[in-house]
Amino acid sequence: MQYRILVLLGAIILGFSAKSNACVHPNDIYYWADMRDAKHFKFDEALKCDDLALETLETTLISLGRIGGEDAAKKVTPHLQHDNPQIRYAAAFALGIAQVPSVGEAIVKALSTEKDPEVQYRLALSLGNMAYAPSNEAAPKQGAQEVLTQIINHDDSTQKVRGALHGFMILATFYRDQIKSFDHEDAALDIQRILTLLKNQETQLETSYLLARTSLLDSDNLPEFLEALPDLAPTAKANLIRALAKTKQRQILPTLIQHLDSEHIGVRVNSIRSLANFPDNPVASATVMQALTYDDVISQVTALQTIQASWLKSPELLVSVKAKLQHENSWVQSEALLALIRGDKGDAKQAQQWLESQSPNHQRAAIAYFVNQKELSALEKLAKSDKTIIANGAKQALNPEPETAEEASETDDALPELPVTVELETTKGMITIELFADTPYTSANFIELIENGFYNDTYFHRVIPNFVAQGGSQNGDGTGNVDYSIREELSYRSHLPGTVGMATLGKDTGGAQFFINTAPNIHLDSNYTIFGKVIDGMGVAIKLEQNDKVIKATTVKKQNGK
Repeated sequence: MQYRILVLLGAIILGFSAKSNACVHPNDIYYWADMRDAKHFKFDEALKCDDLALETLETTLISLGRIGGEDAAKKVTPHLQHDNPQIRYAAAFALGIAQVPSVGEAIVKALSTEKDPEVQYRLALSLGNMAYAPSNEAAPKQGAQEVLTQIINHDDSTQKVRGALHGFMILATFYRDQIKSFDHEDAALDIQRILTLLKNQETQLETSYLLARTSLLDSDNLPEFLEALPDLAPTAKANLIRALAKTKQRQILPTLIQHLDSEHIGVRVNSIRSLANFPDNPVASATVMQALTYDDVISQVTALQTIQASWLKSPELLVSVKAKLQHENSWVQSEALLALIRGDKGDAKQAQQWLESQSPNHQRAAIAYFVNQKELSALEKLAKSDKTIIANGAKQALNPEPETAEEASETDDALPELPVTVELETTKGMITIELFADTPYTSANFIELIENGFYNDTYFHRVIPNFVAQGGSQNGDGTGNVDYSIREELSYRSHLPGTVGMATLGKDTGGAQFFINTAPNIHLDSNYTIFGKVIDGMGVAIKLEQNDKVIKATTVKKQNGK
């Protein structure tokens, strides 16, 4: 399938009708950004234009950041010193997503002189996102971790500190192997300062995420953070529970048990998942077995996913897990078999039966059993199955080399008229999504796929409670994608609940799969294209289970052209 767009986009749709000027039209900027041509004269034309609207200059800088590379970065960097903070903010963001190491020093310098709190925030965040590390040839300089650590430990600007916390969590998420030991002199986060920031409502969310994605806590500081837990907002509490459990200290277990049946899904899910940090503890095993008795599917699925192989030595837990093979919900059933497989106690009879099932959940679990058995003759036979999930799973086991991503396709300069909304009729109910105009090619691709019927009868094949519901798989196992990829259109937007992002396997590898954030996933910011938001049906999105379906997807046009 070739990504070709058919209808011209009007300036009104992108909201630029009142701001267009003689120098350059924003649509041209979007097009050449999508073509990944930073050298095109339109960019130079826009940057040199004396009467260019601020919004168009902002669009130009962000578009150059989306392209990335040295040529783009060189054009953006001078705007870190622009008179208008809106433009400095855009330049900081653009350099953060361009990820050109050579401009890291310019960001550090800008951070040291910037007075605007919002620009400070973006500079610090971008420094972490680009994982700035000084070149070996240069005199000893501080990289992203050191600079962000100093800000977190000592700075009085709330926004600057929030940006540093945010940037650090992204650094720890995407560049974990680059994080130096916290015992390193320049990288030593002050744990008392972290505790203070955690208790502050303005910095609580970012601090809790940083704790969840690092290993700052230990037995020495555990009591103080345990004491702080009850007063935190639910999302921060969920993150801190995860951080506390990573210490693997037995005194954490009562806290996990206490929050096991919390009404807040994040607290409940993280409490159950955190039991995995205690694989040899009988209390943890017994607690998971307790979670299996809860009525809600999410708790049961999370508990089954948490079960450690060693726990299945318990006859009582083994019986409880096997009983879930007969549960009325196919997601629960399949996770039960997967738990048994991890403990080498897989049910061969059940797996054989599910090879003939029409449920993608059953099929995925069944093929996992046979992959675990490592019987080549059986896998070779299953690779010829008429059921795509079974065949794909067997082929992957026989030939584990991953497929390489297709090159991003070239696009026309024509775009469809954007609708106000698209509607996804799912097996759980209706979800209404508003698409964004400043991600025109991603939105256009989504629209084209909808209007071609691509999403009808497709699966939410990857659902992780309190994280994302990912859809767009025609086969129910993440396969059945389009045969092209589209380019990223990263933006300022944060991965807050209800935002809709394009799933990728690396830079510029998006196609058809999308995800709905069901929690504030701010550690993903600046790394995935957010092209829409749920405006109705968020309750439905949260209730989605693995291999629920999009029954039908439709576009909703503006009425009377307004």
